[in-house]
Amino acid sequence: MGFTKTNEDGEAVELQGKKSSTDDKAFYPLGKSDLHGRRQIFTDVKDITAENVVEVLNKALSVHNRNRTEEVYLEKYARGIQPILNRVKQYNDHVCNRTVVNLANEILSFKVAEHAGEPIQYISRGKNTAVPEKIETLNSLLLSEGKQPKDMDLAYQTFLYGVGYRLTLKDKAPAFARAKEKGEDFDEAPFEIYVPDSRNTFVVRYNDVTRKPVMGVTYVFLDEAQNRVRYTVYTENAVYKIDGTAQRAEKPAKTQVHNFGMIPLVEYPCNASYMGCFEVVLDLLDSYNLCLSDRLDGIEQFIQALMVFEGVDISREDFLELKDLGAIKLPPAMEGRQSRVYYLSEQLDQSQTQTLVDNIKQTILEIVGMPSQGTANTSDSSNNGAMIVKNGWWHAEARALETEGYWKRSETEFLKIVLKICQEANAIEGLKVSDVEPKFARHSYQDLLTKTQSFTTLMSTGVPPIQAYKYSGLDSDPEAASLQYAEYREAEERKQEEKVLDELDRERERIANAEKENAGTVPNRGRGNRGADEENPAGDGADEAQA
Repeated sequence: MGFTKTNEDGEAVELQGKKSSTDDKAFYPLGKSDLHGRRQIFTDVKDITAENVVEVLNKALSVHNRNRTEEVYLEKYARGIQPILNRVKQYNDHVCNRTVVNLANEILSFKVAEHAGEPIQYISRGKNTAVPEKIETLNSLLLSEGKQPKDMDLAYQTFLYGVGYRLTLKDKAPAFARAKEKGEDFDEAPFEIYVPDSRNTFVVRYNDVTRKPVMGVTYVFLDEAQNRVRYTVYTENAVYKIDGTAQRAEKPAKTQVHNFGMIPLVEYPCNASYMGCFEVVLDLLDSYNLCLSDRLDGIEQFIQALMVFEGVDISREDFLELKDLGAIKLPPAMEGRQSRVYYLSEQLDQSQTQTLVDNIKQTILEIVGMPSQGTANTSDSSNNGAMIVKNGWWHAEARALETEGYWKRSETEFLKIVLKICQEANAIEGLKVSDVEPKFARHSYQDLLTKTQSFTTLMSTGVPPIQAYKYSGLDSDPEAASLQYAEYREAEERKQEEKVLDELDRERERIANAEKENAGTVPNRGRGNRGADEENPAGDGADEAQA
C-alpha cells in the first residue's frame, strides 16, 4: 500500500516517490516539517441528526485523511521502513549502505511498557468505608474484560500516533439478565471494551469554548480493492451505519436510536499536540541512520581501496597472477624514478565519528525523555535516588506524568460510561465517578525500603491502611491491599484470641487440678484427727488424770 495525501477536494491522491529495489519502502509523503501532531476535527453543528450526519462526516473526512496519511507513515517508520532505505549516493554509488537502527521502535516500546506495563488500577478518593469494596468489584469486572492487555494496545497506539481511542458498549441486556437470573455462566461484566484502530477512528468536537464531542466515528474496509467502507457514527442518542468510500460517505444504511445519553467512544491523547513519542525527533533519527550508514561506507571503501602501480607497467594477466600469488616483483629503480605499489585509500576517523554518533543518540534520548544507557558512571557512591536523577530516569518519569494527566481526563469519561452501564445492570450501585481515581503503577519495586518505612510510620500514627498504602506507594492497588490487610489483621486477631483462650483454659485446668490435690490431702488429715479423738474421747484430759 502506497502513501496518499488529501487534495483540496478531499480526495486521496497516491504520492509518487523514488522507489528502491525492495517493495514497500518508506519515503516522505509530506515534508518533514509537516509532521507536528494530529489535527483535531471541529464542526459548527451542535446536534447530529440523520439529516446532517453525512454532511458533517464528509467535512470531517478531509481532515481525518490528512491525519491518517501521517499515521500510516509513523506506523511504517516504527516497523523499520524508514527513508534511509531509499538512499541514493551521487558519487561512489557502488558502495551505498542503507542501515536502519530502529531507535523509534526502542522509544515506542519503552514508553508503552513504562506507562501500561503494570495494570492501571482504580482506587478510592473519599472516606466512605463502603467505597473500597465497590471499587474492588469494579476492578474485578474490568479484569474479566481483559482491560490490562487492552490498555497496552491503547498505549501503543497513543504513543505511536499521538492519540488512541477506547470504545465501550453494553452487553446484550436480555441475554445477560436471563443468564444472571438462572445462575448460568455469563459474562461477569455488563459491558464490552474495544480498542479500534486509530488510523480508522476519530472524534468530532463542537467548535466553541467547551470543545465537547458531538460524535465519534470508526470504520472498516468492506472491500479494500474497491475502496468500499462502512462507517459507524456514535452520538449521544443514536448509532448510524453509513456506507461509502474512504473519501466520501453516502446516505445512512441503518439508524439505531438509544437513550444512553453518552458517546461511547473516548479519545486518549498522548500530549497537548497529539504527537507520537518519537515524532519530534524524526530528523535526528534519520541523521543517526545516515551517520552509521556512512560509517559503514567508509569501512567498506577502505577495504575495497584501489591498488596503484607507480613506475610499474603491469598487464592484466600479471595482475591476476599477482592476486593469486599475493606478491609482486618490482623492476629496479631507475635514475630519478622509483617504482612502488600502494593502495589509494583514506580511512575515516572512527573516534570522531563515534563522538558524533553518541552525541546524536544522547540528544534523541534527552528530547524524548528516556534514561541513558551504558554511559553512566556506576563506580561512585551515589544513592539510589541520586542515580535515578543522574541517569535520566526522573526525566522519563516527568514525561510519563504528562501523559498520565491526559489519560486521567480520558479515564474519567471512560468511567462515566462504565459506571452508568453497571448501574443500569445492577452490577455496581452507589459508586460515583468522584469516588474513583485511576492509579498508574511505575517502578513499584524501587525504593522498597523507603516505602516500607513510610508505610510503617503512617500506620504507627493511626493513618487508615488504605491511605498508608496510597501515600507510601507500597502497592499499586491500595484497595485490594487494604482489604487483604484487614483480612490478615482479623485472622491474626483471631489467632491471638484463640491463643489467649487456650492459655486461660490451661490456667483454669491447672487451678482445678491444684484444688483437687488440696482436697485430697489437707481435709483427709483433719478427718484422721477427728477419728482419733473419737476413739479416745478422754483425750489429753484422761492422760493428765492418769498421770
